[in-house]
Amino acid sequence: MREKTSSYKRRTANRIRLSVLIAILVLLTVFGLIHQLSTGWRPAGVDALCPFGGVESLITVLSSGTMLDKIALSSFVLLVATILTALIFRRSFFGNICPLGTLQELSARLGKKVFGKRFTIPEKIDRYARYLKYGIFVVVVMFSVLLGELVFRPYDPWVAWQHLSSVELFSAFSAGLVILILLLLGSMLYDRFFCKYLCPMGGFLGIIGKIGYFRIKRNATTCINCNACTRVCPMNIRVAEIAEVTSSECINCNRCVNACPVEKTLTIEGKKKGRTTPILVLAATLAIFLAVTGIATVAGDFSWSVKGIEQRAMETGSFDPDTIKGSDLWKDIARLSGIPKQAFIEKFGLSEKEFDGSLRDWAHNPTNPREVDEVRIFVKEKMEK
Repeated sequence: MREKTSSYKRRTANRIRLSVLIAILVLLTVFGLIHQLSTGWRPAGVDALCPFGGVESLITVLSSGTMLDKIALSSFVLLVATILTALIFRRSFFGNICPLGTLQELSARLGKKVFGKRFTIPEKIDRYARYLKYGIFVVVVMFSVLLGELVFRPYDPWVAWQHLSSVELFSAFSAGLVILILLLLGSMLYDRFFCKYLCPMGGFLGIIGKIGYFRIKRNATTCINCNACTRVCPMNIRVAEIAEVTSSECINCNRCVNACPVEKTLTIEGKKKGRTTPILVLAATLAIFLAVTGIATVAGDFSWSVKGIEQRAMETGSFDPDTIKGSDLWKDIARLSGIPKQAFIEKFGLSEKEFDGSLRDWAHNPTNPREVDEVRIFVKEKMEK
């Protein structure tokens, strides 16, 4: 006898998941705004809070022994949490945490209201287009190793989103902004457009997720063939036609499980034993990230905020010109280096107002073709004399 599942429980599970996704998106967006606009306490930037930067740098470290610029230990910490999650719940990071995934999901919901339906790319095209993300992953990692820098950063739509309030948006991140706009428009028509076809992190986790322990299984005996699961799947997996979801495309959002009207027909089960629920998968995914970041924070290996140049000098016991960042103030650099204020003004053509500001504001002035690296070189030469 088929037993109906509680529609209230299913709706509640979906609402909790969406609320968590939106909360993470809002929190990280606020972090990005404060990071760009604040002259006081500043949370860590997008590079320190992105696991894909950890992927690029990890492979670079393994191949050349050097770490990419702009990468903090916190990126490696988040990468560890992401991999642990993938080994247990496959690509649950994308379905339950990823803020860029949330932007796409919200765009898809808006698109459905506007157009009244979901669109799908013809299967003959879709089947091969999904391999693009694996190719992008390989190309990005290869060039990161060869060039020793985050080559995907200027094209990353999430980096562009985090720089919407930055003077760098239309210079350093114009390509990422274009991709972000196309991503949002594309997701209005096709669910998770970027996830399906272009995300290099999706390619990386697609490989690891294949060996994930838990996956969705369908009981053909109790299934009523209503196709509710297939209709809600943002990755267009035909859940209603298979016994077990083994596709690497599955992001474990578990919307299909919540859509099933028959009790114990769609379940989340381990390869050998054990069964769980969408809410527990969400809770466990969050718990893994909180535990890993919590341990790293206590150990002092997680960057929650940007350290000022004075703090960096105090920690190392000396002022190192190579640590100068765009967010540092001219006056702080002058004080710590011992180089007179007038020397900076004459060398870089600064006004009194510019000298009171940061290197970033000066470097990204449309009328100024100079770079922050020139300041590092100048300070180093002056200090060596």
